[in-house]
This record gives sequence, structure tokens and C-alpha cells, in this order.
Amino acid sequence: DVGCVACQKAGPRGMVNWEKVNPDNAVDPLPFPFSLIDEVIEEILEEVGDQVDLIEKKKRCPEYEFALPEAHASSFVQVPGRIACAYVEPRGTARMALGTSEGEALLVDSRKGEVVAHAHPFPQLEPVTCVSICSESAYQEVFAGPGIDPPALPAPQMKLFAGGVTTPKILVYNIQKESFGVVLKPACAIHLPEAEETERPVIEQLHTRGVIGGVWVVALLPDKTVRVFLTPLGEPDLDEEANVVLDTPIAEGDEDDEEGEDEDGGPAEEFANALQVNTAMYSFSLTQLAPMRHLPMPELDTITLTVFSPRPRDGAYGVGVSAGQVPTLCFASSVESNAILAHFIPSPAPLVAPTGLELDELLMKEIPPHGLLPDPEMTKELQPRRRWSMPAKTSAVAVAPNGGIFAVGGCQGSLALVNTAGGPSLRTMLPGHYGAINALTFHRDKILVSVGADCFVHQYCMQTDTLLARHLSSPPPEPVVVLGASACQAMSLAMTLDSEGSLRLWDIKRGGKIARMTCESSPEEPKATEPAENEDGEGTTPKPVIKLEQDETPKLLLATASSFCAICMSMGAEDPPDPDGPDPENPDADGAEASPDGEEGDPGAQQDRSWLVFFDQVSVLKKLFPTLAPKGDLTKAFEALSKEELSKLQPQGELSTMEKAVALSKKKPPEDPNRSALQTAKTKDRTRLTSRGRSGKLDTSNIMIAKLTAENLRKFAAAQAAQQEATGGAKKASSFGSGGFARSATLKTADRQKADEAITPHGVPRNWQVSVRKQLRKGLSGKDTRQARIQKRLDQLKKEVGGE
Repeated sequence: DVGCVACQKAGPRGMVNWEKVNPDNAVDPLPFPFSLIDEVIEEILEEVGDQVDLIEKKKRCPEYEFALPEAHASSFVQVPGRIACAYVEPRGTARMALGTSEGEALLVDSRKGEVVAHAHPFPQLEPVTCVSICSESAYQEVFAGPGIDPPALPAPQMKLFAGGVTTPKILVYNIQKESFGVVLKPACAIHLPEAEETERPVIEQLHTRGVIGGVWVVALLPDKTVRVFLTPLGEPDLDEEANVVLDTPIAEGDEDDEEGEDEDGGPAEEFANALQVNTAMYSFSLTQLAPMRHLPMPELDTITLTVFSPRPRDGAYGVGVSAGQVPTLCFASSVESNAILAHFIPSPAPLVAPTGLELDELLMKEIPPHGLLPDPEMTKELQPRRRWSMPAKTSAVAVAPNGGIFAVGGCQGSLALVNTAGGPSLRTMLPGHYGAINALTFHRDKILVSVGADCFVHQYCMQTDTLLARHLSSPPPEPVVVLGASACQAMSLAMTLDSEGSLRLWDIKRGGKIARMTCESSPEEPKATEPAENEDGEGTTPKPVIKLEQDETPKLLLATASSFCAICMSMGAEDPPDPDGPDPENPDADGAEASPDGEEGDPGAQQDRSWLVFFDQVSVLKKLFPTLAPKGDLTKAFEALSKEELSKLQPQGELSTMEKAVALSKKKPPEDPNRSALQTAKTKDRTRLTSRGRSGKLDTSNIMIAKLTAENLRKFAAAQAAQQEATGGAKKASSFGSGGFARSATLKTADRQKADEAITPHGVPRNWQVSVRKQLRKGLSGKDTRQARIQKRLDQLKKEVGGE
């Protein structure tokens, strides 16, 4: 009965009955032009509806981020000045180091979300342009004699390295825990060779790598050479009371002497009694980084050094002879060249006694102290062990946390893998991007994430060297280019940063976006009027709601063991002088304001500030998926989820326009006023009882809506007059009792039929659309014949006009 429609007929006592009519047997006398126009409009609306439905379905795809939730930052740390450099260990520890334009070297704990230690390494607030931290070194075992066990040595202290702009030194601090917190104590000073005075800083790049017996410090200098220093670890703290702070009495004059030293020499004077390293152990040049033999070497700003050591994730070092078998690798690349250079830095040699000693002299020789190294007599030159020529210029590089895989991305989208665990060799070429690869990052040694200028994010499996997933970085039709990416080592999560400063959280195990991140504090946090409580239940100062300025956008993205960190900076320049402001020669004039400290303020320095915005991984997942492991281990629960289970936990979003229309069509329309107007008072009550039923809702399924036309308006006016006449006749008949009502019903039968025809909302017969459809089919059936006839007539006219 799909082809049947409902038809309205007048029943006894003005009741309206419905019956099904076959539309093929109905005749619609609507004129042909109107029927054709109506049919064309109906088809256009149907096609528009289909297109709207298709667009709505596309917009609900994951690429359009229709139901993508938004996550807020977990904590903020404000840093004065601009952040000049930042470093996080590749294995993903909770500590990160920062260097600022105000001359500070900061140590930040990402778990606490605060600065735990800071120092001013160089005098006169010299900016810190290079920082690094290292915690992977170990003391070298020394043979104490036959049958004598070597003493159990503790792990070396974590070290922080800092380099400045003009001071030719690399200062090394020991990160030591005290009873009152973490402090930076001077450990060693590395002296760089004197260079010609240039506008460039004395150190272009600084990299560190821990080994058995020391820490390799690799520095790229302005003379386009690389110097490798071996930094001693310092003597181990074997005494249990080594870290206890003793109350040493201060003699008179000591305090004044210390103040005088600070004024004359500055903070660097505290390294006078520290270990000194004056000579580099190795040195090598990067001249072979040029694309061809006779071409110039790339500029220093375009060179990237990558220093790493292939070793397993759980076991950092070998024991005995095997500890010195794994060298440290230094790969050099440039965005102006397609060449990749690989240098091998041999492991430090074991400590042995000098040659030529007699047995008695050898037995009388003292055991060399732990953690101390002699200065090398001369610097050895290293030559590159491997040189690869890639298909295009190198645009991005990355190394796996275990150092076994080195990835190289090209400016034309090529992606190569170099196997470094069994000796540097080209492993494979992966399916790349349609544009330059902007960033590469590894999740352990299992997944490689790449982002390109084609606005796509790729995820590769390192076990099978295949493409796992490929997604747009932002919604179409104009996606935004991704500039940076960083992957977490504890969970299968990654975060990307695009050119508009937007951050997105990715699931790199199952593939797809999880949330859109914003550098604002969550509105759910307690406001200034709501006191917060700490773990002891005591009241603490509430955290204010933080919102960054419009120009404070993310510039760099890092990943630690517990959270992602977005570095947001405001590059404010000094404001031009105001012509209507105070006279600089008369500072006491109106409008001149002194600084709170009584010193002249620097407008540029006041505007420059930076923010560390932390996104704690566990807290973000708890807010996005509240039902996921509310009491258990969220990390294990998240890793065990399948793609279908994760999609069910994610919000589904609002209904589309078509779905809303379908849901609205299932609702019943309002009651027809024409139907109730024809009924008498008694009939109205009976209809209300039968239509409402027990539910109390009106039965409005038999309602027809008339179109607003001039003919319908005329019919509506006639229907109103007929309604008033029928209502008046019913009132007169009711005054004669039951007999009069019967006679009135008999006598007014013809009048009621006329009233029914007048009240009908359409001035045309029912189901006139059937006739429109027939007329349209009839008109379309002869369309080809008419077009052929018209074309023939046009060709004839052309011949006549052209004279052919």
C-alpha cells in the first residue's frame, strides 16, 4: 500500500472519514504548467535534501571533529623572559631543563608542575642558549685485586649542563637532593677553545650522553667543528652522612668575602674549585655534509646533530668487557643537504695501570679514585663511518628511545629508516607523505609518528614497517599544517602542534584523535572564593583560573614521563614612545610613574614572558573517560581497550539535521481547527473523549495542511461564512428538542454537503499531485523528440542566415 494515499470524505453528522485511494486511478485537473512546475520543485527539494543528508554524514566523520571533546591544561608555570632552549631526556623522565633570556637555568619537575631548582650560571645575566640533563651514566668498576670484591658504588647524580652566548665555557651542575629540596651544586667546568669574535653564540648545539665512567658532551662550535668532551662523574658519596647539612659556624669576615666575590667575579666564580676539563677528547668536521664535493657546507642554523647510544630499554649498560663494546653515535643532517653523516665515538677505555711498572711497584700503586678522569694529552680526529645520500633534502630526523632505529624525513615526503643496532645500515623506505615531513617522533621502539606539509598524520609499525593509520590533522576543507609532534613513552599517546597554535591529542595505538587541547585552566577547578584542601585536609590557597593572552601561543611541544608540556611565549617588542606621554627629560611630569622598586622599568622586559602549560596524561584521560577504571590502574585499562570499546566511551555529539527532521516527523501535528468547527457541542465532547483516550493526548493523525494561495484564501473566507451559517442552524434546531434536531438533520443534509465542500482547505481535488506527476511524465517522454526537432530547425535557420 505504499502507492496509496489517504483521501478525506464527509461522513454522517459532519464526521471526517479516511480511505485509501490508488493514485494511478485519480485524476487531477490542475493545469499543465502548474503541475510541471510543482513536480520540478519537488524533485529539486528532494535532491537538495539528499545533498544535505550527505553533507551531514560527512561532517559527522572523525576527520571533521564533530564530536571531538575539548580538554584543558592541568597546571601552569610562568617563566620571566623568553625561553631560549629546552631539553627533555629521550627516555622520558619527569625532569626537564630550560634556559631563559634572563640568564637562568631552570630545572622543572613535570609531576609537580613547578620549578624545583634554578641557577644563574653566567655573570651579568648572560642568556642561557644551550641546556641539557643526563642521568644515564655509571661508575666504572676498578679491579681491586684477586679475591677482593669491588665496593658497591651508588648511581651517579643527575647532571645539568648550561652554555651561554659569550662565555667560552660549559658549566656542569650536580642535581642534588637536600632536606629542604633540590639544589644545583657546581660539579665541573668545560673550557672551550678560543674563537674569533662573531655575532654568533660560542655554542651552537649541546648534546650529552652518559656512558660507563663519564658523560660525553658533544658541542657544535661556530667554526663548524664538533668537539667531544668526556666529563668526569665526580667522587661517589659513600658516606651515609654525605648529604646531611652540617651547621658550620661562620667566622667573621667570611660573609663579607663571599659578597665581594659575587660582586667581582659573578656566579661563575663558584666553579673555581670544581673539576676542570680543558681538552676535548675527539673532534671532527662536517665538511662532508655538503651535497657534492665542490659545493659549500650548509649553514650552522640548518645543521642538526643527533647523539644516542644503542642499548636495551630495561638494561642501560653491560657488565665488564661488554660495557665498552657499544659506541656512541653522532648523526649529522641539514635541511640544505640530502647527505647524512654517521660518526662513531668510542667508549671510554677501562682504567688500567701504567705500562712498564715492576711487580712491586704495581702492588704499591694506589687504586685510582672513582669518578675522576685525567685530561687527555691531545685531541683525536674522527672520520665519518657512514655517509648516505637521501632522495631529497632532509627536513626532519628522530631516533628511537633505545637508539636502535634512526628515521629520516625528506622535504619531498620520503621517509627512510636506518638500522643502528647491528651497525648503521639503510633498513627500508616507508610510504611517506605528499609534502615535506615536518616532524618525527617515536613511541618506544614500536610506533613512529610523522606529520607532513600535506596536513596528514601517519603512524607506522616498527615491527612490520607498515602504515597503521593516516588521518587529517584538522577538519577539511582547509586543514592546517602540523609543525611539531611529541609522543609519550609511558602510554600510547601523542600530541601535535599546528601552524595556528592548536593542540590535538592522538591515540597512536588504535589510530585517531582523542581530544582537542586548549591552553586554559579547567572551569571545574575551584575559584578564588572556594578554599581548596591538600592531602592533610588543611586549607590551602586556591588556584586562580588562568587564561593566556591572545599572542601567547604554543611554540614548542615536549613530552615527559607523566605529561605533555607546551611552551607558550609572548614575543612582545618594546613599545614606541607615546607623543602625548610624559617628557623623558622631565620624569617628574604628570603621567610618569615610578616602578614599585624605585628603579626604571624596561617595557620590553615587562612584556616578555613565557608559560609552561602541562597536560597530565592520567588526569586528562580521567576527565575524557570518567567510567574508565575509576578505582584501578588507568594506564593499563587504557592500553587494554580495543578500538570499538574506545569509540563507545567517546561522546557521540548532537543529532544531525536530517536525524532531527526524522525525529520531528514522528511527532503528531496539532489538531485541525476546521474539523472541530463543523461539530456541534455534543459531537465535540464525544470526539474529544474518543480522540484523547486514556493517555489524554489528541489524535491528530488525520490533519491536512493547506498551502497559502489566493484561491485557498478565497475558499477559506467562504468556509468561514458556511461555518457560521451551519453553527447558527444547529443552534436553532436544538431549541425544538429531539424531534427538531432530527428534522434539522434531515433538512440540512444538502447544506452540510455544501459546507463540507466549502470548508475543504484545498480549492482543487484531493491527490492532485498524481495528475502533476502524470503530466510531467508525459512532458518528459517527448523531450528528446522536441529537442531533435528544435535542433533541426536551428540548423536550417543557420543555413538560411549564412547563405549556405
